Amino acid sequence: MKPIVLTLILLSFQILNAETIVDSGSLKVKLAAPQKVDTVPMGSYLGIYTYPPTHRFTVSANVEGLITEVAVKPYISVKKGQKLFVIQSPKLLDLQSNYIATQLEMEFYQKEMQRLAPLAAKGVVASKRYLESKNRFGMLKASADFKRGVLQVYGLSSIQLDKIAAEHKPYPTLTILSPKNATVADLPVQTGDFVNQGETLAKLVDTSECHFEVNMPWQIAATLKQEETLYANNSAYHIFAMAPQIDPISQTRSLDLHEDRACDGRGGASVNVTFYRKHAAWKIPSSSVIGMDGGYVIFVAVKNGYKVIPVTILAQLEGSSFIDASLSDHDRIAVSSVLALKSAAEGETK
Repeated sequence: MKPIVLTLILLSFQILNAETIVDSGSLKVKLAAPQKVDTVPMGSYLGIYTYPPTHRFTVSANVEGLITEVAVKPYISVKKGQKLFVIQSPKLLDLQSNYIATQLEMEFYQKEMQRLAPLAAKGVVASKRYLESKNRFGMLKASADFKRGVLQVYGLSSIQLDKIAAEHKPYPTLTILSPKNATVADLPVQTGDFVNQGETLAKLVDTSECHFEVNMPWQIAATLKQEETLYANNSAYHIFAMAPQIDPISQTRSLDLHEDRACDGRGGASVNVTFYRKHAAWKIPSSSVIGMDGGYVIFVAVKNGYKVIPVTILAQLEGSSFIDASLSDHDRIAVSSVLALKSAAEGETK
């Protein structure tokens, strides 16, 4: 059975006067020395490694058409800019043809403007003809720029569009490139498939980084802060994000942790991890801690009896309590007959 950890944050208060000495009478009390520690256990949890959304990529068809080439295979690694697919698209051909027609007409009116400008200046032709050509050229240029932008949205690069404009020749195929260095996680299409615009062609994952997602009891999660560091398995886990609410069924809160060491492609792996926090504390037997006046106390042996010391419980694990308290290495605390000492202490305060 997994150890159960309960982390409690309590308000500081004075339960009894620090000078109050409890007389144990004939009680035989077993003593133990507190152990100074610099880490506090938080318990074991089953979590899963996942790739963050920023490391997942969906490659979609920019335009409808026939897949004429699939240049990759499932699960291989690809580089940014590497060819993934080639799509032959009638729609892309129509858009380019329309762009070329506008480009040709625009070039005609550009030449017409250059021809009419000196003639209009000399009064050989009416300036109205020059202005009409100039206005028509401006309209065509705006239309060509818009159509060029549309083709860029469909996936054509500036270099390709410059070539189309210069050669007045359409290219009916679209080459789709990898957006990042990644691994092909899913390849649902093959050569010969007809795809619609927006249809998924592949899913890519950058496996260099993954997060560890774990659910913790909300009482423990409430003591944590974003960017705080937890430790386990000789590695550090930084709290990347926390769920904004408590799950009403499990009474847990989800944490997204970012581990220092490399992911090594562990996305999807479930791992049981025992977490620790770096926190100066005292480790004592749980039998030595008892509730009193709304808080918790321990009894420290002194010359004439036992002194009551208020404590804050940080964690409890496998018969041990981890506490904040005013103690020293030389102190000896009661680990038996604690209930009797409590009764004696309460009797002395009446």
